[in-house]
Amino acid sequence: MRLNNAHALKSFEREIGNVHLRDKSIGVLCPVSYELYRRLAERARYFFEEGSRDAAKKRYDIALFHLKQALQLGIKAYMLRTKGDFPKVHDSGMLIKLAENQCLAKLAGGMWYDVSILNDAYIASRYLAREYSGKEYRSVRSFVRGVLKCLGIIES
Repeated sequence: MRLNNAHALKSFEREIGNVHLRDKSIGVLCPVSYELYRRLAERARYFFEEGSRDAAKKRYDIALFHLKQALQLGIKAYMLRTKGDFPKVHDSGMLIKLAENQCLAKLAGGMWYDVSILNDAYIASRYLAREYSGKEYRSVRSFVRGVLKCLGIIES
């Protein structure tokens, strides 16, 4: 978000209590709500852990849904921090490309099957009777863990 009017910028800062982070794509400082970033990252970690609890109960469809949420929120938190905004996109592959993160691009390079499972699980876990295996879950979990590590959302 770019605000050209200095008065409007000050008003915006007071309203949401934001911090300035550098927007690397356009080379200017953009106001960004630190609170929103913190919440997105926190929710990404929560959904990642919630997936493990579901998998322990062999509810792999719901576990994968939670991993999809973790991936989306993690990438959106990263984009908010680095670009000042994030797109209203749900497709995992598109989010990975839009993040423009070298670590993420390298990690995702050979993992498009896992990305496909995430996109499928987002819909299937709610509306279809699709079942997933523990092997699929473990592969996707490893991928999502790597993504969240690349983006600085989790440490290990």
